[in-house]
Amino acid sequence: MVFGNFFRITKTIFYLKKVILMKYLFSFLFMGLFFVSAVAQKRDFTVYIETSDIRNFWIAYDEIQKTSNPEDKISIFQKLYVDNATPGLKDFIKSRNLTSEQWIESFDAKPKFWNSIRSKTENIQKDFKNIEILYQNFSRLYAGFSPSKIYFTIGNLKGGGTVINGNLIIGSELAASDATVDYSELSRNYQDRMKINSGIIFLTAHELVHTQQNLRDAKTNLLGLCLKEGSADFIAEMLTGKNVEASYIKYGMQHQYSLWNDFQKEMNDSDFQNWLSNTTTIKDKPADLGYFMGYIITKRFYERSKDKKSAVNTIINLDFSNTSETENFLEQSGYKTDIK
Repeated sequence: MVFGNFFRITKTIFYLKKVILMKYLFSFLFMGLFFVSAVAQKRDFTVYIETSDIRNFWIAYDEIQKTSNPEDKISIFQKLYVDNATPGLKDFIKSRNLTSEQWIESFDAKPKFWNSIRSKTENIQKDFKNIEILYQNFSRLYAGFSPSKIYFTIGNLKGGGTVINGNLIIGSELAASDATVDYSELSRNYQDRMKINSGIIFLTAHELVHTQQNLRDAKTNLLGLCLKEGSADFIAEMLTGKNVEASYIKYGMQHQYSLWNDFQKEMNDSDFQNWLSNTTTIKDKPADLGYFMGYIITKRFYERSKDKKSAVNTIINLDFSNTSETENFLEQSGYKTDIK
């Protein structure tokens, strides 16, 4: 009997030790898997970032300084930069009709700008941690978020950012420009934007919103176009926790009544030259005031919505080419009656 009890007690102790050992083993495995997962997620984010165009640009830029022959400069730049373009840069070049000749002309006409922007573009990776946070914030804000690839390129002052084929393409020479850059050779509207620009984060957030929007058809009226751009600004504010830094916002807030009177006369038309992409033509007021109109309408819509998560979903999935949808969105915002 004594030996029987001793055997049972020994067996029980062995079993308990085995249970405890298995418990610790499972905990260790879980923590290991968690660590591996965290590392994988951190590593995985880098697949969304492509910066080789920046490196190739400055290699080409340095090389053309070794010759004074214009034709040789064009040939060298074409070979070292344009011909080595990433898919993102190729799309950007095609969409903006960029040529090596134009770049060489720009280098000759704006040497102070190009030399002053170099370090900004070469150190652009310092903001990548904040861009990763943008992706994380977007995932929390919008359940349907689908990460897109970002190509950090260098254009020819033809746009700070755009979305082509689902990819986010950044014109780093504009996106990274700020008040410390020598913009004395550029037009007033470029200068005004650079004076208040604080880096690439907000622009990246704005363009990231475009990658998630419902862009079924590029053809739409002025209201649809302005809602597309203005809503991207509004969501970008939510992603970054910072206000839009643009002269059109400040001017728009101060001149809402007169702007609305002008805007409603044109919002159902397809001519957007008075409101969008008019940096080089507008004279007496800030460019791109259509961004403000879309922004303030979207802001009012969100503020009036009781279900904020549903409101974000509606904003992102709005079909900007569907005039009945955009008109209904405007009505639900209450802006038409609020501004009177």
